Amino acid sequence: VRSMGPAVTLPTVLCGLVRASAGTPPLVVVGAGVLGRLAAQEWQELHPGCEVLGVTRTRPDEEEEASFNAEGITHRYRSDIEAAVRCGTRWPYILFSASPRGNDDYAAAVTNALNYWDRNAGRFVFTSSAGVYAEQNGGIVTETSPVATGPRADKLLAAEKAVQAAGGCVVRLAGLYLEGRGAHNYWLSQEEIAQRSDGLINQIHYRDAANSAVAALLHGSPGEVYLAADDQPLTREQICIEACRMPSFAGRKVPKFTGSDGDGGKLDYGPSGVGKKIDSSNTRASIGWQPLYKTFGAFVDTLV
Repeated sequence: VRSMGPAVTLPTVLCGLVRASAGTPPLVVVGAGVLGRLAAQEWQELHPGCEVLGVTRTRPDEEEEASFNAEGITHRYRSDIEAAVRCGTRWPYILFSASPRGNDDYAAAVTNALNYWDRNAGRFVFTSSAGVYAEQNGGIVTETSPVATGPRADKLLAAEKAVQAAGGCVVRLAGLYLEGRGAHNYWLSQEEIAQRSDGLINQIHYRDAANSAVAALLHGSPGEVYLAADDQPLTREQICIEACRMPSFAGRKVPKFTGSDGDGGKLDYGPSGVGKKIDSSNTRASIGWQPLYKTFGAFVDTLV
């Protein structure tokens, strides 16, 4: 484990575009959505007074802009950051948590973000997906388990490769959820789902995912792949049953799952079946991370 090293003092003005704090480790979050902003909050709690730059491709609406300000995050466009980089500025800590959706050349976007990083200090962390693993027969997967092929998997794996080659690290995340976000939110809005009821789904609360990314920023090793999930995968049906205990889903009915062996929901990471069971014990020991919500049911318990 590397130490954080000396505090980095950056110029007060970076080509007139970006202000950076002195004496505290600033963080640049590329893709400042739900996950990135939760990670920013965690970083600020650990480093009071630091500056966090939340980088997006598009202009946030008024509500999002207000949320950035309330959370102490300075919004910047990618073009702003790139202009600062052309002036010679780099940042020690970069979190890339932008979704691959709508980005035809995702690996190129990640590679471009690597240019923001001062590789002599700090760390670059890329959040990927545990969906890249090939296992679909109910077996256990760890950080080094075989990966799948397919359009989405290939896109993520190409981005991972670029990060590892540059000395950054990767955190593969299980299925993300909040009370009103996640697979359960969709399933409970449907009467029938063309997926198998017994398909295993590994999950992680958004806040726990953010905490794992921050742990990797602090303690990750160059080129490593980490894997973050809670303690217990559940079947689709079990997730729906648990979610129905939430007050916000009171009265909802578990949908009818009509999938059969071999279709598994027609995932585009590769062949699908009953799913996988994630073992993230190595990651937990390596970067000193533990999920607050050990299971989806434990999270639901906090709401009832």
